[in-house]
Amino acid sequence: MISLERSSLAQTAAVSLVTLGALALLGWVLAYWTWTWFAPRPAPRAPAAAVAGGGTGAAQSLFGKLQRDQNIAAPTGIAIKLLGVVAATRGHRGHAVMQLDARQILAIREGEDVAPGIRLAEVHTDHVILVRNGVRESLAWPQKNTAAEPVAPPAKK
Repeated sequence: MISLERSSLAQTAAVSLVTLGALALLGWVLAYWTWTWFAPRPAPRAPAAAVAGGGTGAAQSLFGKLQRDQNIAAPTGIAIKLLGVVAATRGHRGHAVMQLDARQILAIREGEDVAPGIRLAEVHTDHVILVRNGVRESLAWPQKNTAAEPVAPPAKK
């Protein structure tokens, strides 16, 4: 007969519990990172555009009604950054390279949807025209930050 000492049995139980805890922790970490990496990305949400001529009666009477030419596009306020353009030439539609929500970069052809409810209407050399819920908006090149550019050293005499 094999007899096990009491301390040996307690030691085996402690090692088993520690191993079980470590495996549970490893399972939790693997589940977390699997969900983080493979979970579906949320759809980009664009804020609702103000309908031309819409609004409450009190606000319109207080501030007046905005009269805007439909052919002139207003600057856009959505989280889309223009990275590059290929203007239209001889029967070919223009293309634009845009960054959505600072993480997704897309190449979009004129007339295609950038995001749900936002369509690329026109591509020009210095800006693009987007149509969001029937309202034309202009998206221009990002402004350069002149304060961040290096300053030339002073000329020696």
